[in-house]
Amino acid sequence: MCGRGRCTLRPEEVARACCVGNLTPYRPSYNVSPGQGEEGGGESSPVLVCMKWGLVPSFTKKTDKPDHYRMFNARSESIREKASFRRLIPKNRCLVAMEGFYEWKKDGSKKQPYYIYFKDGRPLVVYTFTILTTCSSSALQWLHDRMPVILGDKTSIDIWLNGSASEVDSVAGRPYEGPDLVWHPVTAAMGKPSFDGPECVKEIVKSAGGEQATLFSYFGRS
Repeated sequence: MCGRGRCTLRPEEVARACCVGNLTPYRPSYNVSPGQGEEGGGESSPVLVCMKWGLVPSFTKKTDKPDHYRMFNARSESIREKASFRRLIPKNRCLVAMEGFYEWKKDGSKKQPYYIYFKDGRPLVVYTFTILTTCSSSALQWLHDRMPVILGDKTSIDIWLNGSASEVDSVAGRPYEGPDLVWHPVTAAMGKPSFDGPECVKEIVKSAGGEQATLFSYFGRS
């Protein structure tokens, strides 16, 4: 999964999507990349806090510059095999709510970014910071072989936060197959972390003169 997502939700929308309370302000962004965000956490019960994307492992030396791209995602199939993640699973699980994420499709020598989101506009609930990934759903295999693990209902959210080890592994190991996950191509300018704003998610179609904004129908399944 490429390291880009959109999070412009109001705090109350994040809380509603993740079933948590005790709201904390954060800075909305259409183009979130590893290293962005704020430090937060430390609460004993689920609350909404600002966090920085990209795990910095505990063995990082104080003299080392943190590399947030080093562990910004992790394969759900192997998290219990790696010491950096295994020790965090019992008590450091969290939810990340965002409107959608971006993935790049190779197109000859170029790469075309796509924006993936729920058709009805509700937030995706993914996890964690490291974001867990799994194999792509049958509908998205053409774009990439990996996707973030998406929690599509309250039951899977509750299992992730409070379930047993076997239950947690179950929800973390399967792709979201719902027909309401849709996508469309967006501007190649998404590759720049400094590029931000509503233009990030505007649907485009290629023309002889380059990219052109359009209102053609979703590429996703109806």
